[in-house]
Amino acid sequence: MKKSKFSISRLFRNDKFLMVFAFISSCILWFVFSMNSSEDTVTTITDVPITVVLSQSAMDDGFQVFSKSNDVASVSISGNKITAGSIKPEDILVTATQSGSLSSANTYPLELKAKQNSGKTNYSIISVDPSFVNVYIDRARTLDIKVTDKIKYDFTVDETYYAGNPIYSKDTVTVSGPENEVLKIDSVALEGEITGKLQESETIKASVVLYNERGEKIDNELITVSDETIDVTLNVLPEKEIPIRPKFANVPKDFNLDERVTVEPESIVVAGSKTALTTLPYISLDEIDFNDLNPENDAEFDLDVQLPSGCRNISNITSAKVKIDFTGYTSTQMTVTDFEFRNVDNSSQATATTTDITVVIAGPEEILSELSDDDLVAIIDLRDKGASFEGSTEIPVTINVKNKSGCWIYGSYTVNVNVEKKTEAETG
Repeated sequence: MKKSKFSISRLFRNDKFLMVFAFISSCILWFVFSMNSSEDTVTTITDVPITVVLSQSAMDDGFQVFSKSNDVASVSISGNKITAGSIKPEDILVTATQSGSLSSANTYPLELKAKQNSGKTNYSIISVDPSFVNVYIDRARTLDIKVTDKIKYDFTVDETYYAGNPIYSKDTVTVSGPENEVLKIDSVALEGEITGKLQESETIKASVVLYNERGEKIDNELITVSDETIDVTLNVLPEKEIPIRPKFANVPKDFNLDERVTVEPESIVVAGSKTALTTLPYISLDEIDFNDLNPENDAEFDLDVQLPSGCRNISNITSAKVKIDFTGYTSTQMTVTDFEFRNVDNSSQATATTTDITVVIAGPEEILSELSDDDLVAIIDLRDKGASFEGSTEIPVTINVKNKSGCWIYGSYTVNVNVEKKTEAETG
């Protein structure tokens, strides 16, 4: 079997081949003629970014560009079709240059100039459109301004609820921009509305609005505000009347607190969450220790009213007066000579080097009139010193009244004690 031989003449008689060959040939010829043609074409490159360059003296004086009338320009170029068609906006640099010093902020017309900005150089720049750009130049300024409340409050609450003052998530905003524009700001207001019947706290996002000294709103895109909105919370809380109770320590037997103690006021109105009010049956005042009371001198106390976190004092009463009726009570001085030791280690021997203590004892007049020095004993407890302690020390004492009730010791007292280790004979 004979193989068919390749024939160029036969190939050129093929219609499909001739069509492909003609298309490729025409493209090659067009490319060659275009590259070697002496006739240039004019092309416009659009959306070329405009760069503004300030003089060094202007920048040293704090000036900067805040806006320009055009951000991009169109540049006409001339070159052969292949080169002109390949030029992109980033291949061209359009600049507006300010020269010399500036004396004040203003809008300045600056001429635009274009130049090649890449390795593609087989073309020439014909013109720039626009030929000038208006540039606003000023110094930068930043101010912290306290907000004012212009929110519309048109709400009601039940008589068993309390509406507090509004709370702002921020009370100042930072405003920045061109100095001339920033200094036109006279106030910053929070605007919004809280309306309706409220039974719980409500939070809105209030708009931050700038005003000039004529009370006109300022809407300037050159001014930047740190916050467009600020959260404003109106606390609406249930309220309840809560009784006030004093606390006492070392109350003598038979001293009737209910009959002899009064508190003014007896209660205050408190607002808080339902949980907080439920867990607050009464308001407790600071403790009053009878050991610090002398019935001849101490009968009235002004104590701070303190509420748990999350509660508000609607009555706005910050202190309560506690009065103690000491009618029939008095005080007198007595001398203690009887000392009784407690918690002395078996291997130790303790003795009081203080021979007597003068104390003030308070109580009902009829009981004090029957007391003698022999009715008092000073209890010396060595528990805190430990079993290994040895030597001399000062120990607080507790004064007890033997076989009598209704009395208490005014003040605190100490005695000097010496502790020695027993000899073997003594321990045996």
